[in-house]
Amino acid sequence: MKAKTVSIYSAIHFLVDLACVILVSNLVYKEMGPGIGIVTAVILYNFFAFAMQLPLGIIADKLNRNALFSAAGCLFVALAYAFANSGIIACIIAGMGNSMFHIGGGIDVLNISGRKATPSGVFVATGAMGVFLGGKSASVGFDKFYIVIIVMIASAAAHVWLYSQVKDKIRNEDFVIRRPDVRKIFAIICLVITVCVRSYVGMILAFEWKADIWLAVISILAVVFGKMLGGVIGDRIGFMKTSAISLVCSAVLFIFAFQSPVLGILAILLFNMTMPITLTALSNIMSNKGMAFGLLTFALFLGAVPTFIRMPNTLFTPAGLFGITFASAIILIIGIHLYNEITEKKP
Repeated sequence: MKAKTVSIYSAIHFLVDLACVILVSNLVYKEMGPGIGIVTAVILYNFFAFAMQLPLGIIADKLNRNALFSAAGCLFVALAYAFANSGIIACIIAGMGNSMFHIGGGIDVLNISGRKATPSGVFVATGAMGVFLGGKSASVGFDKFYIVIIVMIASAAAHVWLYSQVKDKIRNEDFVIRRPDVRKIFAIICLVITVCVRSYVGMILAFEWKADIWLAVISILAVVFGKMLGGVIGDRIGFMKTSAISLVCSAVLFIFAFQSPVLGILAILLFNMTMPITLTALSNIMSNKGMAFGLLTFALFLGAVPTFIRMPNTLFTPAGLFGITFASAIILIIGIHLYNEITEKKP
């Protein structure tokens, strides 16, 4: 049942992100056109899709109806299409739906993962491809929006079925907010900073060679497989070794990424390997999975804010990418070291 649960959530993760980005980049953009309106709509979408996962995660932890929470999210995404002519409203509804899906699915996947990062790596990986293909929907003339609505309703039904199968087998821990000790607080801060940095770097990687569609596709596949491999390798050789090797090697390769697409793609793959590791580590430190998942997605939003407000990408240079990636490696290593100490004392 574990494999089936992860497979269903991962497949629908791709579909939800695809549906949301089709709505924003295709329908809403066509309705609002370029300008401050669409910028505002996109920022609001991202705020509700990512930052809102923190309060929604706390609610979902208490409700203990994770698959139904995800089902409601899929229905919200479908509903957003009815408000496509009111761009900002559509973006808020779609963002809420995206957030609810991620929280419900994220909690269930983390609940069955224990201290293993492979399931969460598979779950988080598929969304990147949905975002990429959704962004290309307008350029290929996609206009069968009723199909997206049907798929979202079918996805909600799949979640209801899943809930009937797992409701007595996958349960949330009792929601209790305990005052963490200094070591836990410092570990959490390190993990959150790492995710902020990963989000920021991911947003500014506008290499010129990405203009080639096939290199762009391979680059996205590097993101997808990087997250998957990070979980698998982290479980095999340990979170510490995987984090240190992947980020340090990525930092070095970023120096050459501007001239070499091959090395750039390899750097991107290695850079994304720590995502399931940080998620798994934080969820085991905090215990309440929805709060942990939401805290990291809030960190993703914070890391993207500089690009939303169009701050200069002064770090998008060989030296800048090396420096920020190497610094994140040091911070994450400290966080994982503390995580190892904390979890070794758990029964």
